[in-house]
Amino acid sequence: MQLQGIKKFLDFVEIQTKLATVVPSLAGLAYVFYAFGTINVLSMVIYFIAALFLDMSVTAINNHMDMREDKEQTPHYSTFVSWLIIGIMLLIFAVLGAYLAWLHGITVFLAGALCLLIGVCYTFGPAPISKSPYGEIAAGFVTGTMIMFIVVSINSPAFDPLGLEFDMSAMRLFMDIDLIGLFTFVLITLPVAFCTANILLANNICDEEKDRAFRYTLVHHLGRKRSLLLFVALYCLCYFCIMASIVIGALPIWCLLVLITLFPVQKNIKKFLIKQEKRTTFALSIKNFMLIALVYTLGMLLGGVL
Repeated sequence: MQLQGIKKFLDFVEIQTKLATVVPSLAGLAYVFYAFGTINVLSMVIYFIAALFLDMSVTAINNHMDMREDKEQTPHYSTFVSWLIIGIMLLIFAVLGAYLAWLHGITVFLAGALCLLIGVCYTFGPAPISKSPYGEIAAGFVTGTMIMFIVVSINSPAFDPLGLEFDMSAMRLFMDIDLIGLFTFVLITLPVAFCTANILLANNICDEEKDRAFRYTLVHHLGRKRSLLLFVALYCLCYFCIMASIVIGALPIWCLLVLITLFPVQKNIKKFLIKQEKRTTFALSIKNFMLIALVYTLGMLLGGVL
């Protein structure tokens, strides 16, 4: 009975999908190790727990809202129990996030608050982001850029492209942006962001017929043909951003290892272009994400070690 309860909860939060949080975090950790040579173990443990609970909360909200709309599906829990579980998970995230913000400053606080806001708005409210054309942008931005930004921020005090300072007495927030540093960092995060966006894009392409009546996603606006072209283009941009980052000296030469993923990624793209089906070919976008992101992470890690 207890095992059934645990399985029910893990299904509710879709624990199998949490690699989308772990892999970008590892990429951020590899980059900070390469660029700054510092790792804060305690902060990373707290961060991983906080990020996991936020991710599970967003997934739980999404599942609860979807099952309320689909009368044919049986909800995991009653409405009261669902929101109680979600509230507890969000509370744990808030407490751990507040502690990290206390340790590392206003930048981490604002970055975490932004992730929370986008995460909740993604699935909840009268016009959730997941039902709009901006789902891929939001997913890529949070899971790619923001996760890596927070990981680097809590591991290296030297990383501060925004230059945020908060004057408590005057209640003023000051910002001194390093435009070159910020642009460089965003360029480094884009491969992970694009791969993440393509997972959602592939999902929406597969669900185009089912979503047509009530979800106005990017695929709804672009159509299937243009959406598939975008799917291919985003992978091309992944490799371009990595090459550009190496050329400007922001990444180690070891990141060229990502080129070994070209053949299997291209093979998976061709399969998806032939057939877009949730049951059979959707997983190819996840495989591509894992291939590119993990080899990319390995390249940065080798740059820090060698």
